[in-house]
Amino acid sequence: MKLSNHRSLLLATASLALSASAFGAPSVRTITDVWGGTSNGNIAQGCTTFGPIPDLSTFFNGGGFRTLGGNTACGFTGVTSDQTAGSGSLLVNQVLPPVALDALGSSYGGAAGARASFSSLGVSAQGLLVGNSGGTSASVATAAAFFQDTLTATSPQVAPSAAGFVRYVFSMDGHLAAPLGQAGVKLDIQQDGGPIYDLGRLGALTGDLGTFSAIDGSASTWALGPASVSGAGTFGSTLHVPFFGDVDLPMVWGNPWSLTVGLLAQTNRSADASFMASARLVGVELFDSAHHRIDNVTLSSASGTDYLNPQVGTVPEPASWALLLTGAAALLAARRRVKHPGQRPA
Repeated sequence: MKLSNHRSLLLATASLALSASAFGAPSVRTITDVWGGTSNGNIAQGCTTFGPIPDLSTFFNGGGFRTLGGNTACGFTGVTSDQTAGSGSLLVNQVLPPVALDALGSSYGGAAGARASFSSLGVSAQGLLVGNSGGTSASVATAAAFFQDTLTATSPQVAPSAAGFVRYVFSMDGHLAAPLGQAGVKLDIQQDGGPIYDLGRLGALTGDLGTFSAIDGSASTWALGPASVSGAGTFGSTLHVPFFGDVDLPMVWGNPWSLTVGLLAQTNRSADASFMASARLVGVELFDSAHHRIDNVTLSSASGTDYLNPQVGTVPEPASWALLLTGAAALLAARRRVKHPGQRPA
């Protein structure tokens, strides 16, 4: 059954969005954030009111750690970075040495890294909690990476200004582990300032089986274990509607549209989220108004990136980052073997 009415509504919405859109310059962005310590408890100063980093809250509906009164002013210790570039790529790595959580020897240390380039993003967040964490303590590592670009599609098979649809296909690989805490990764996209869609997310929580979900219903090849997820998968932006068919994002042939892609990793307490090699935009598929696939396509981008012929391969890691990952993995492995008196599960 065809989605004629539904697709017509989507295309009308797309035309309105395109006519009102103000396309920003192409950019890549990384945010890394690791915090530990215990609040000084000043209620009037806002030191017991917690929330996410505003930009991460807007795009991912969460992410990062902030207090109303200011993290440092409220007694927490951390490292944070927010970088943006108009071309090329970004790579940021940050480490927080162990920070005391109480006077009994409890501590938290973590690391966060983010890599951003057009069509390829990577994030990693690790943490190690020793002892206990109280209700006003912080033990959070967060990493986010974004790219934003403007695309235009033309084809001799489709008239300029004709309505159409676009589908994005991504590949991801990595692993989550939460021996005593929680870890998660999610991939979101936004087109033309419209709704933000969760394309895929993975989660690991102490005491539970790891989880994976994708908007297109793909099961991929992730191995879901106790408080862990590992493997790889490919999934796209298509929404499969029962009894109706596939729903893809609307576009207009010959007219530019904006695309923003974001990848987020976050851990708390003792956990590991390692996705520095993914996600990659490995395919952009275009369709006419009847949802017929158009293969004879020219797809230009404001950044100059060739999204139709992505460079797929391993992402080299600087020696410093490789050493950081090795050290974090060793700490987490040691944490699995050592039980600390009085430690509570997440």
